Amino acid sequence: MAITTESFKINAGWGKTDIIQQMDDAIGWLGWHGGERSGFVVGLSTFSGGGDTNASDNYHDVFPKSTTGIGTGASFYVYRDTEGVRRVFVNRPGYGYTSGEVVTLDADSIGGFSNGATDLTFSVCVDEVVTNGANISIALTEFNSGSNQQYWFEGTDRTGAIGAGTSVITIREGDTLSLTIEDSSVYSSYVRLKNPTPYSSSNEQVTANKGQIAGFTEVNGIGQTATFTPKPGQAGTYFFGQAYTNWINELGRLIVQPWSGESGDRTVVGFGTSSTYWQSNLSNSTSPWGVVRRTIQENKLFGDTYTLFKAETSSSIDITTGSGYMHYGVGSDYDNTNTKDCHGSTAQHRRFAGARYLDYGSYNLDEIDDDDFDVNNNSYSSSYNRTVRINHGSQDDFDLDLNVYRSSIDPRFAVFSYRSPTVSTTSISSNTYGTFILHNFTTDIWDLDHVFLGGVTEIITPSTADSARELHFRTYFGPYDADNTYAPAKRSAEFGYMHYLGYGNGMQNYVDYHLHSRVYPVDWDDDFPCLYSRFSDMPLHWSGGSSDTIGKDRVSPEANFNAVIKGVPLNGNLLPMPYYIPDDFVIIQFYYNAASANIQQGDTITVSPSEVYKVIDGSYSQSTVTRGVLFCARVV
Repeated sequence: MAITTESFKINAGWGKTDIIQQMDDAIGWLGWHGGERSGFVVGLSTFSGGGDTNASDNYHDVFPKSTTGIGTGASFYVYRDTEGVRRVFVNRPGYGYTSGEVVTLDADSIGGFSNGATDLTFSVCVDEVVTNGANISIALTEFNSGSNQQYWFEGTDRTGAIGAGTSVITIREGDTLSLTIEDSSVYSSYVRLKNPTPYSSSNEQVTANKGQIAGFTEVNGIGQTATFTPKPGQAGTYFFGQAYTNWINELGRLIVQPWSGESGDRTVVGFGTSSTYWQSNLSNSTSPWGVVRRTIQENKLFGDTYTLFKAETSSSIDITTGSGYMHYGVGSDYDNTNTKDCHGSTAQHRRFAGARYLDYGSYNLDEIDDDDFDVNNNSYSSSYNRTVRINHGSQDDFDLDLNVYRSSIDPRFAVFSYRSPTVSTTSISSNTYGTFILHNFTTDIWDLDHVFLGGVTEIITPSTADSARELHFRTYFGPYDADNTYAPAKRSAEFGYMHYLGYGNGMQNYVDYHLHSRVYPVDWDDDFPCLYSRFSDMPLHWSGGSSDTIGKDRVSPEANFNAVIKGVPLNGNLLPMPYYIPDDFVIIQFYYNAASANIQQGDTITVSPSEVYKVIDGSYSQSTVTRGVLFCARVV
């Protein structure tokens, strides 16, 4: 039954980056880093269907009703206006997809069949490297502004030479088109490549990127060159147009043929590793961060929990949990950031995926192409989206340990605790800081096909711990808007325990469970749990005093009881109980007949030669004797 434990040490002079690296090492020791995956959806073809509901709306997190392949987990953000569906973003990348796989979104998920919506169908593109595609250079030589406004192109494409008067370019998936403006009569507004979706003059001029294809660099002057490399899966017909002008109609056409090269010219890109963060930025010295993909339950739609660790302050680490994450979009090999709000884009990169209030509680996070979604934002977890902030102390002139205690009964259960071992102290509260548990369990209370495990439980010793003699188990239900204190994300499984403090802001995203030591003669509130304990020298109390002399009014020593308390609930204020802490972690009340005993994390308590515990955290009084309550792990 002995637990296993490891200490991850950083030396004096540490900084924020060291804190994030230290956590990475701890998660790696536990084996909680998700391994490599591939087949991520990172682009879309043209689409068909969608219908017209004669209304404008956004559908944030739409899962397909069917696919022609075996991919799973991708979701899409659909925007429609009074003319129909205008653009679709990739929200969750999913995994296991193949380029060209056709997905269908249900009409009832994008406005309702009864309201005029129809099923929406498109092909997906996965993250892959394509070699030996052709480089096709085309000149835009003339803009015919007569009654039939058109671009005229010259050059050589997949059909051969094209000459004056040609308004169609043909390329293949994997080719790179370079389109250079050589005619000064081309209007100064941007040349754009668009999806052939419905449009109207009023809408087109208000929002020029409706229907625009992600990845096509915009150009607006003579001598400038636009590039576009269609991914496998993007075969289809597109049209060229302009923005913010009266030329809203098709000015030219791009035909993208399906891939027909050698299979060896395409390599699907894998992402993730079992040895380090899913994604991180340790070079951001202001607020370094790392994201972990933790698999809670295989073969469940929300079986993975993505956990962000971020250092925005010098004394704490912020933890944010979520049901999905979009890693794609960082660096020059990815979609151009100036087209992240266009059809087929993965929107803002480095972001939690899902829907506002469902998967992240923030009022500020809505449109997934907004810059605020980027977890690299230096105030992301302070202002927008956070589950809990854990204190690790600010004494960077001393060593800092992150001690991890892992259950042998349930190896998925672990306790994390920060401690400065070289700080001189007279009690545990001066050098032991945040102690917490990342929820990592399954239960029949909820189904991870519908919710995700987003909670964290912190074990808190009150600020006056040396006189309070109590432990608080504080369970955080999931991510919430840390700036506006809105309710936590509703898709978090633990949200079902949410207690409402009022409408709107001011809500807490946690519930406390207080455990008070009974070895100290003091009255506790009636609604606090009572830890059973008897000592023969406990006085009989009454209102205003107690019998405290010459041993009278005492219970026989035969009734003494101070057993190690096992079967500890994760939080006794949650019913039904989602998880009980394994029995190799216990609560111990103690009475040590000496004042000022300095009990520290790592000290041992021997019940018998075959039953020994190590102190993790605790709270105690040191006045005339030393007595209180400890949270411990069994080491023998």
